[in-house]
Amino acid sequence: MQNNARHKFSEQANLYKAKPQMASGVFGTPITVETLQAIGLTAPTQKDVADYAMKMMNAGGKDTNAQNFVDNLKKKCGDAYSTECLIYNATGTTLYLDTYHDWHGHIYTSPYPPVIQNGQWGAYLHVCGFLVGSAGAVVYRSKVPSGGDLCDWLFSWSIPLIGDNGVYTEIREEGHFPKYWNYIYHKKLEKSGRCSSDKQYGYFSSTEIGEGTTATACAIFRLPYY
Repeated sequence: MQNNARHKFSEQANLYKAKPQMASGVFGTPITVETLQAIGLTAPTQKDVADYAMKMMNAGGKDTNAQNFVDNLKKKCGDAYSTECLIYNATGTTLYLDTYHDWHGHIYTSPYPPVIQNGQWGAYLHVCGFLVGSAGAVVYRSKVPSGGDLCDWLFSWSIPLIGDNGVYTEIREEGHFPKYWNYIYHKKLEKSGRCSSDKQYGYFSSTEIGEGTTATACAIFRLPYY
């Protein structure tokens, strides 16, 4: 199973390299080893590239562009309960969409970004279903800093018809999450607060959500400062 997942990950990476155009819902110029070499760092590490992405998180208005993107989707959607989701990648590597899950509601017209490179924001709108709120999860996959293994990043959110908004995040081994969807929702997300974080493999994931029937849920995936 892991070999199949690695093959899929490799195929995704090769396809994106062959078609490097920016996908809908992705904002900002990727920050790469070449970016740091261009400003005089001779041998940048993954941590160097990740640190620079954190410093440049709002550069060029890319954060505002991502927020405006989901705001405009919300205007088209109307008054329905909605989660305006933002993900920032400061891992020093590329995030590839692995899977997603809807407990209540569904993604709106713009899909989950298939690839979010280091230094980029990903943005999408998740809307409510009939007589239910908005509750869903997305999983992105990346390399781990220590070598060739892969790990999965979970970002989940909930805006219920009754009760408080919540978010929940985890970082686990590749392929971990689909068998635990019910557990994640009933034992974690339903009992979560408006902030959630996790630390694994040297990475750090932090998430938060606002109040109201439409709120922004933001996740920052990063290789943290020491």
